[in-house]
Amino acid sequence: MNAVEYVVQRFGRAAHERVIAALPKQHWGTFLGPLHEASWEPAMDAVAYFETARALLAPGEEAFYRDAGRFAGRIERQVQGYQPMVKDPATAIRLGPKVWSSFYDEGRLEAIVISPTEGLARIFDFRVSPVLCERSCGAWEGLLSSPELDASTTEVCCIHRAAPHCEIRVMWTPAAPQSVGH
Repeated sequence: MNAVEYVVQRFGRAAHERVIAALPKQHWGTFLGPLHEASWEPAMDAVAYFETARALLAPGEEAFYRDAGRFAGRIERQVQGYQPMVKDPATAIRLGPKVWSSFYDEGRLEAIVISPTEGLARIFDFRVSPVLCERSCGAWEGLLSSPELDASTTEVCCIHRAAPHCEIRVMWTPAAPQSVGH
């Protein structure tokens, strides 16, 4: 759902229609009917949508998948009630596995505390796509950032590059002060 919203907000409704028209037919079913927040859709349909959208609307834009993830993470934090689960680094790390399982029905996340402002997420048995890995990094940044703290992620290793699991380092730093208009 957030994939479509990202494309529509950034590029317009007509761009979404172009993506649907260019999408491989086996992925149409997810996007032709109404999308509901509580429904589970095949991850490969989202991957196909993202790949098609980037090819059509932002070819060569390296940050496309991460930006789409950051967009989705901010929405989830603000609208979907995840804010109490990610209110601070300690809570976010402790509840990371629960948050993961609320988004994906495959894979397992193990969260490790490195310091009060740094954590490590190890993701096992999630072989979907490098596109979703990059999108997930962005989603964690959007979901875990707050007005007080900015979260940044670094992919340490990935199963798609022959690692035994994916590993994402999350670091929180003080957020830049917001300028107030006069």
